[in-house]
Amino acid sequence: MEEYKVLLKKIKEYIVLDQIENILNWDFETHMPPKGVKQRAEELAMIAALKHDKIADPEIGELLKRIKNDPNYSSLNDLEKRDIYLIERKYKMESKIPKELVEELAKQKPIAIDAWKRAKKEVNYLLFKPELDKIVELTKKKAHHLDSDKEPFDALVEEYEPGLSSAQYTTLFNELKKGLIPIIQKCVSSPKQPDLSLIKRKCPIEIQKQVSQDISKLVHYDLDRGRIDETEHPFTTGYYDDVRITTHYYEEDFSDSFYSVLHEAGHGLYEQNLSQEYKYQLVGESSSYGVHESQSRLIENLIGRSREFWEFYLPKLKKMTGDVFSDIELDPFIHAINLVKPSKIRIAADEVTYSLHIIIRFEIERDLLSGKITTEQLPEIWNSKYKEYLGVNIENDSEGVLQDTHWAGGSFSYFPSYAMGNIYNAQMLAKIAEDIPDYREFMKKGQLKPIIDWLIEKIHTPSNLYDPIELIRKITGEEINPKYFIDYLEEKYSKIYGF
Repeated sequence: MEEYKVLLKKIKEYIVLDQIENILNWDFETHMPPKGVKQRAEELAMIAALKHDKIADPEIGELLKRIKNDPNYSSLNDLEKRDIYLIERKYKMESKIPKELVEELAKQKPIAIDAWKRAKKEVNYLLFKPELDKIVELTKKKAHHLDSDKEPFDALVEEYEPGLSSAQYTTLFNELKKGLIPIIQKCVSSPKQPDLSLIKRKCPIEIQKQVSQDISKLVHYDLDRGRIDETEHPFTTGYYDDVRITTHYYEEDFSDSFYSVLHEAGHGLYEQNLSQEYKYQLVGESSSYGVHESQSRLIENLIGRSREFWEFYLPKLKKMTGDVFSDIELDPFIHAINLVKPSKIRIAADEVTYSLHIIIRFEIERDLLSGKITTEQLPEIWNSKYKEYLGVNIENDSEGVLQDTHWAGGSFSYFPSYAMGNIYNAQMLAKIAEDIPDYREFMKKGQLKPIIDWLIEKIHTPSNLYDPIELIRKITGEEINPKYFIDYLEEKYSKIYGF
């Protein structure tokens, strides 16, 4: 069908511009001179406007009409029909947003991120608040244009987790809280507590960089199509054959960079293994941000914090780091890297308490976007929720409301995807155990390929053929079910903490 070929050409132009924007953002976070912020803001605003022109082009709407009304439409295969559905969904969303608002948001994001970095460094929320106010107001306008009948959070969530809503999140997260809190209490109250001196040892950053290269290769992240750089807040960006990850090194705690590299490599694997057949099509993108997070957290936690993984990797770590870890034994070390302790910082949180960090952010941004709370109240509300949910006292805003970059970058309605990733990947792991009964034995030998190949076949290669709810149903034969994550945690941590 000729119209479909024309449509694909237009979508390719949009996707190429999107990748140019990603590289500009990567450079902004990694190598850009400090005084280049305003200039980069102008560049990003222009790219955003060009992208908007491409995807909201009325000709795309006309092409879609002609394709769907064509007598031969029924002869298209399921993949082509899915691609047309995704294009129409994207077109309808983007064409609702005025170009001027798109430009304004794109220009404001790097300015807000720069202000956030300064505020976090100087421990001064007020340096960030004026720029955050602008981001929030622009985001509310975007939500209103997308769907004025919905709450702002729900109007925005389709961009991140198609098919889900704040009401569904609330139901799932309430079930998570109900299961997580008893496990946390058992771990914290157990007399069997880990010795953190086993991991908090001075390890030269140059050695940590070598370890980062090694573990990224171990999980099959392709460094010929990727790279590892340093940034304030670890992230992954890129597409197919140019997928870049970042980390942050701390000399006194190797585990921080170790697990951020595993996490981001999980994201990188997904992007590198999307179906080449679908490249430059919307069907060739990932299913959702939550599915993306399931891949990163599966590599980071379900593999990287397992006893089987460390049976293989601890001798390698000892060899690469010389005398740093030469005296440690396997089980005490595993206990240390699986510490369960309510903490202040999300990215350093253990896998049991982590979802509570996300639930806090979900509740705050839902209420912020609806107008129930203001940016002026954010630090106080943040600190109160951390005391209530995690029992910790926030001492300053850098370890509190300023710890994440997401709101500065306008990523509202994104945070729940992290917790959804935990729910998804535990269901996936249960299916892996069915399909690869010896997967734990493979991990003990450092043979991760059978697991990675399963992920490639079931998650990566299908790309965006299915929305997340349908994908989970197709893989596992069940609806989304938090019980698998709770059961996984109960089984694992009862052994580690002896309850």
